Amino acid sequence: MRRIIGLIAINILLVVILSIVSPYFLTRANLVVMADNIALETIILSGYALLLIGGYFDLSVDGIVSLTGVVAGLLMLKGIVWYLAIVVAFLMAVGIGTFNGIVVTKFKINGLIATLTTWWCCIGLSLGFTKAVPPYGFSETFQLLGQSHILGFKSFVLYAIIIFVVLSIILHWTKIGAWIYATGDNKITCEMMGINTAKLGIGLYALMGTLAGLVGLILASRLNAASPVATDGMALRVVAALVIGGVSLNGGTGTLIGGFLGLLIMHIFNNAVVQLGISPYYQKAILGTILLVAVLSERLKFSFTKGRVSNVKEPEVT
Repeated sequence: MRRIIGLIAINILLVVILSIVSPYFLTRANLVVMADNIALETIILSGYALLLIGGYFDLSVDGIVSLTGVVAGLLMLKGIVWYLAIVVAFLMAVGIGTFNGIVVTKFKINGLIATLTTWWCCIGLSLGFTKAVPPYGFSETFQLLGQSHILGFKSFVLYAIIIFVVLSIILHWTKIGAWIYATGDNKITCEMMGINTAKLGIGLYALMGTLAGLVGLILASRLNAASPVATDGMALRVVAALVIGGVSLNGGTGTLIGGFLGLLIMHIFNNAVVQLGISPYYQKAILGTILLVAVLSERLKFSFTKGRVSNVKEPEVT
């Protein structure tokens, strides 16, 4: 709870400073742009938080997002009706996520290596299918997925809110959420208690494939083009936000709201770079510094806690 309060305070402080420094920061137009930009990453973050807390890792997200949009786009340009193209591309994304889960949980392949190879395959196929030239010019009906508006915001902002709320409820108030925390904390103990950790892991990876597929379709619809490289490191930004928000890379700890507050800090910084006229080339350096500080503080906190526990003397047996 202390971290959540601290993250809220940091976000409020940043908003106050930027509203003073830049007269354009709190304008409706700027806030709408920020909401649109943060929504897609919130969808990915919502699933990635569950995956990371469960003790797993996924580097294939960007590749699945890219390949989903490319496959849907190419199918539509080949004359396939838009909803069939969406179904085929979406099922492919779910299948890739499920495949990741099987490889990691059943074959005991390191999640980092397994999903890195999947990312390579997806990006390679995306570039190969398109010859690095994004397919574009989709039907107006398909474009509504990413370009329609609700209350002045893009409709996918509402999708992001719904997904975030539903997965928050699952993580924090259901038995499945308790299993996710327990598995991330100690998988062996969970298996001894009868929890099917392999099935849970496959489900989490399938969830990531599902959300990545949704984002891929929305992104292609929003841009009216399916770029193989449109995400530009989305997965790593999400991981950075989760770490800043208190989700441990070792699994077992963290909250969705903390991850979102971390993502909000990152987007406010990005917006500040634009508002203050700072060169965008420094964005990654600034965010990298923030992430490094977050990781170091988490490590120091872990070492301090471990040191306190090791100093507790066991009671003497008489």
